[in-house]
Amino acid sequence: MKVVVVLALFSLVALSNGAGIRRPVSRKGRPVLSLSFNAPEELLSRTRNGELGNANDYMDEVLVLVREQIVLQGLDRIQLPDGDFSFTWDAYPGVTGGVYLHDGLATGMETIHRVGDATLSSSETIIFFESDCGINSGSFGYAISILFMDIGPTASMTGTADYINFFFHSTIDILSGLIVVDVFDLKQIGHISTEITGLGIFNWLAEIIVDFALNLLAPFFKELIEGPITNLINVVLQAYGISHLLLPIYDIFFPLFLELH
Repeated sequence: MKVVVVLALFSLVALSNGAGIRRPVSRKGRPVLSLSFNAPEELLSRTRNGELGNANDYMDEVLVLVREQIVLQGLDRIQLPDGDFSFTWDAYPGVTGGVYLHDGLATGMETIHRVGDATLSSSETIIFFESDCGINSGSFGYAISILFMDIGPTASMTGTADYINFFFHSTIDILSGLIVVDVFDLKQIGHISTEITGLGIFNWLAEIIVDFALNLLAPFFKELIEGPITNLINVVLQAYGISHLLLPIYDIFFPLFLELH
């Protein structure tokens, strides 16, 4: 049975009314991850000398390295969390069954790329760098086991998200040499298509299973992007440097830098 679901992020983390489903608690509302580290000396040197660069080119080069690291660290094939919920069937009053999602796998993180233009702005001696990023055709799958009156079928579910977009923002203090990645957060999840096969007489559970799976996965992927993927980008930033990033906005604050020194 094929179920097509069109959801924005807020609907993914919302709780549905499926009876008996033990849903994971969304972590929406947690403080945004904030990381800081010293800018490479090359960045400070090139900045103070007024050398310019291109924000789009810089972001693309960083993400090439991030994609390589995603594959090297096995994040292109991600094991998904198991989940289960109970249900009742009116035809058999007093009998409770269970649905178990297990052996889940997700792919597609290695397609991370820039969406639209990266931008730079400045305020006195602070440079602000931001960009939307995205993942194309992220896919996931689960094995499904149903137990009802000690019997039940084994089914499978597959799903594809057209895109997953998130927002990246960092600040660079030209005087202290400190880079702070203060935002790396989910922005939007696009059209999601799911397909379940093998349910047999339990086809009526399909939409409930899909709803449960999406609520299970939403906080998982949010944590993945704001955790390991953010850390990868920070590692690349530190190793690669920010020297290609600078644009003519340097002309605005370089005289101020000279006055302060």
